[in-house]
Amino acid sequence: MTIVSKGRAELIARAQACPRCREYTYKKLKLRAAIDGDHILGAAWIAEMVCGVCAAHLQLALESDGDVLFFN
Repeated sequence: MTIVSKGRAELIARAQACPRCREYTYKKLKLRAAIDGDHILGAAWIAEMVCGVCAAHLQLALESDGDVLFFN
């Protein structure tokens, strides 16, 4: 199994609508590779995002094949 690239993971993260206001605009997106100490088991990428409309702070976890594992 291949892990999705950082660029592809960023595209997947930006394609998710904010659960609070349903907009796709993010003013800040920080993407990092998941480590063993993270609280989300099975995640390959962790994205921390700030919505550009409602300013909600969100976290998204992606599996190695690009599926969304966790989003809040």
